[in-house]
Amino acid sequence: MNTLVLNSLGAVSTVGWLIAYVLIIWRSFKDKVFGMPVAALAANLSWEASYGFLYEPLSNDLHRDSIAWFFADVPIVVQCFMYGAKDFRAPFVKRHFKLIFVAAIGMALPLMRLAFEEFHDPKGLYTGFGINFMMSILFVAMLARRDGIAGQSVYIAIFKWIGTLFAYAYTVFEAITSAEHPWPSASFVQDTVMHQTYPLTPTINFLYLFVFVLDVLYIVLVYRKAKECGVDPWRRA
Repeated sequence: MNTLVLNSLGAVSTVGWLIAYVLIIWRSFKDKVFGMPVAALAANLSWEASYGFLYEPLSNDLHRDSIAWFFADVPIVVQCFMYGAKDFRAPFVKRHFKLIFVAAIGMALPLMRLAFEEFHDPKGLYTGFGINFMMSILFVAMLARRDGIAGQSVYIAIFKWIGTLFAYAYTVFEAITSAEHPWPSASFVQDTVMHQTYPLTPTINFLYLFVFVLDVLYIVLVYRKAKECGVDPWRRA
């Protein structure tokens, strides 16, 4: 397979998500809210902790990157503790928010381990794209629940979409190329859609299809909500 292309796709995915993280942290401190849905953050943190600290490194890149992303999540976790309770109306949730958040992480950690072993998922793709699927739904739900753009921006939405798009492109390129055939064939779309084996299974294709649709929807909804709030979406980082 073409290592240069794989590295380039991986780099773009990493940069896209890194920018999204930086913007989430920046926007959350500005607006004094948390910028990543609680359940998605708990699952994401647990995924990174599992692959970064709890398992023997399955590949140097996966191990190293998981540790880096774990620490990138730490400021978002801090913001969740700082601002989370006030974001909900239910008295029970407001009163016990921190405990609920810790419990969510506690449930997500063993779930990651069980999914890793049961689905034979050495690259973390079933769990990773599963979390992305959940995250994409919850970002749309968070926008609807808040009925405003606090903690959100069109740039966060766009770079989140880019990061996951190129992660999927990396998976596709890795699956349909080899040392003997370092470039996709003319039928690469069909090869992608019809691929049956790990790391590109029908389940992963199905998950990403809905992630793509939901991420585009989120970009459109954030843009429209910003306009509705009288904010220029392109001037709000």
